[in-house]
Amino acid sequence: MILQFDVIWPYISGFFNWVSESAGIFVLISGIVFLSWLGFERKRRGSFFTRKSDEGKESLISKSMRIILRIISYSGVIIGILDIWAGSMGLIQNIPPSFAYRDVTANQADHFTCIFLIIVGIAMFFKPVKDFPLTSLLGLIAGSATVVILALSVPDYVVKWIAGYIDPKWVLIIIFLIVTALVAVVTKFFIKIPQMISKFLSWPPIAFVIMVFGFVQGILLWGFGVSVFANIL
Repeated sequence: MILQFDVIWPYISGFFNWVSESAGIFVLISGIVFLSWLGFERKRRGSFFTRKSDEGKESLISKSMRIILRIISYSGVIIGILDIWAGSMGLIQNIPPSFAYRDVTANQADHFTCIFLIIVGIAMFFKPVKDFPLTSLLGLIAGSATVVILALSVPDYVVKWIAGYIDPKWVLIIIFLIVTALVAVVTKFFIKIPQMISKFLSWPPIAFVIMVFGFVQGILLWGFGVSVFANIL
């Protein structure tokens, strides 16, 4: 298993290095995702600016279209993660958003693009949360990780001492349930802020602006090595 990981790791590392150096491409891809949001929200609301009556609105969207839009929405989770990675690495390591931009700007990052990617990345990651039990999943992951770490790290003499009072398996089960519940509740509380950001950015007028900016900025960065907001930050 270790040898297999050693074989795969260079490809994983190379991919994320490419993502870090290709922020311009992900700005363009983000524009495509926001285009799908614009179309879906416009259709669902029945208006570009205000929400009309929801009665009968679901029937206006065909089943196949709803499936396609849901697939795009869930794929936005992956794109969101890559956006956050590209933006964060660009800021931390001062990485230009494209090779063309690097040649024009003497190998410097575009801070506005990095911040844009982080914000829209967070929005895309949390957009499908209402349809996906993310809080429960995170709780299960945290509970499972805690139990595994305890099972591997607690010395044998401590396990024997606990066994004198209660079966250690029951202790692990109790710890798993407590950690899972606590993480799920805390996550649900803090997740409201990014959910509000996602809801605001998916409002058709805002989604339209972000879509246009994503297309324009992505093409400029990727193809011409220039930014709409060069050196603004």
